[in-house]
Amino acid sequence: MSKENKTPFQIFMTGFGIYIKYFSTFFKYMSFPVLGQFFGIILCFALSLGYAYKTPQASFSTIILLTLPGLIILTKAFWEYLIAYVSISSMTENTIKSGRIYDISAHKKVATSRSSEFVFLWLLFGLFTLIAIFPPMWVFAFVIFIYILLIFQVFTFETKLSPFECFVRSKNLIVGNFWNTLFMLAFVGIFTYILLPKIIEILFNAFQIIPIFGMYLESVIKNILPFEQWNATAESLGMAYEFSPLDISKMIVSSVVSFFVIGYTLPLRTICCTLWYKQLSIKEIKEKSKNKKVKSKENV
Repeated sequence: MSKENKTPFQIFMTGFGIYIKYFSTFFKYMSFPVLGQFFGIILCFALSLGYAYKTPQASFSTIILLTLPGLIILTKAFWEYLIAYVSISSMTENTIKSGRIYDISAHKKVATSRSSEFVFLWLLFGLFTLIAIFPPMWVFAFVIFIYILLIFQVFTFETKLSPFECFVRSKNLIVGNFWNTLFMLAFVGIFTYILLPKIIEILFNAFQIIPIFGMYLESVIKNILPFEQWNATAESLGMAYEFSPLDISKMIVSSVVSFFVIGYTLPLRTICCTLWYKQLSIKEIKEKSKNKKVKSKENV
């Protein structure tokens, strides 16, 4: 990464270039965190709900026991997904310095070697997310989110800071760079959360992938979901829309496609945040050095 200041769009394009160059590595690395969560959830529902459907008198303890294999896979995959926020930041620095990625287990240890602090960092972020889900807090929470965007990069590269200090440090880096940070986040967010999932969905529809999977899923969910009650309620409310198993199944398949796209593009979002963190850190060092020179000249 060159030392000149890059615009938010240039940061996005640089990050996209790194992501594409090492796509196979990032794809393999994210496969268990993404697929593990998906199949863990499927396994939980398939075993527990399937058994309950065939055995209406099944005990609650038996149903819970059947969810354990899926929960174990889901928990492990989710943990690996959280670790990716830090390990990919470390990988990005590696690519900047050496031009390649190696010893991925060492990058994961950046988080696991400080697991208690890492968990606490996520708990703090989770508390913020919990508060942010209330509609009256949306605008305020979004502004705060911009300021704490770099907490995982701070945790990765400034290892002496506590989880609380990571939030403060991120805020200090963003102050004076709020709008550029917002623009950078917009480029990455729109591409990975909206544009790319929609493009993949259009392609899958064009090749009849979503309709085919929707038809297979239709036969399953029409026996599970109470469509007759839903439609009766909608009719009583004066709604013209009628719920159908095929429409719901297609919606589920589309959501799954979006889940995979968003999950596998986590590296791109993390890479861009890491590049942005590095640029702001260098900018801060230069400004401090410049201020010291000015003060020394004033004192002479």
